[in-house]
Amino acid sequence: MARNFDTQKNKEPLYWAIGLLVLALWCAHDGWFPSESTLEKYPEFPSSTVSLGLEYEFYRFNRVTALITGIASAVMAGVFVVINRP
Repeated sequence: MARNFDTQKNKEPLYWAIGLLVLALWCAHDGWFPSESTLEKYPEFPSSTVSLGLEYEFYRFNRVTALITGIASAVMAGVFVVINRP
């Protein structure tokens, strides 16, 4: 039997989901599709686009952060949907 919890409807999880999505897109851009200035600053770009690159610290950090924040954004969007059900 389902339980009914008395929760207040708010938009805070939506704001977190949007913020985390922006961070995920920014990190994905820097990790997989860096600009020319980023390539000049960190020249050790990995040759494989699917590799997380164990020796490429800057790109590895951005790729892993993009994956984690993307998952967190999806979770927060799900929380928003569940909290704001009619």
